[in-house]
Amino acid sequence: MRAYRIGAEQRERLYVSTTDTYDETADLDLIAIEQAVNGERTRLSKAERMYAARFLDSRGLAPAEIAYRIGTNVGTVRGWKSTGWQGGRAPQQPRTARPEPVCGEPRMYRRHLTRGEKPCDACRAANAAADRRYRLTGSTKATP
Repeated sequence: MRAYRIGAEQRERLYVSTTDTYDETADLDLIAIEQAVNGERTRLSKAERMYAARFLDSRGLAPAEIAYRIGTNVGTVRGWKSTGWQGGRAPQQPRTARPEPVCGEPRMYRRHLTRGEKPCDACRAANAAADRRYRLTGSTKATP
């Protein structure tokens, strides 16, 4: 006999599959997924978590509840959903390369030192100015 708190009712049990216990093509343990979907603690692989999250999302659960049940965070569930449950990251803007430093910048001062060279006067002055700004303002960036 099971006892429940007064006012607490037993939740409807969700079944991932009524016939299969293992999906060989996707390498999924459907019994473990079913346990996670129903709030029981179990270890899931990434593919199993994604399958469970997609299953719970199709049932209308909120991302926070999905994340709690499968043992991950809300951002991960939202990321999976935004990429169509593919598991990758959302596409980002391509990064642009920084321009090469030129003499007279603090970056070039550090490059001189890295190469074992003696920094030129312009680079030494730029580095000294950046150090002063950092001590006064907490930033090495020059204000426009």
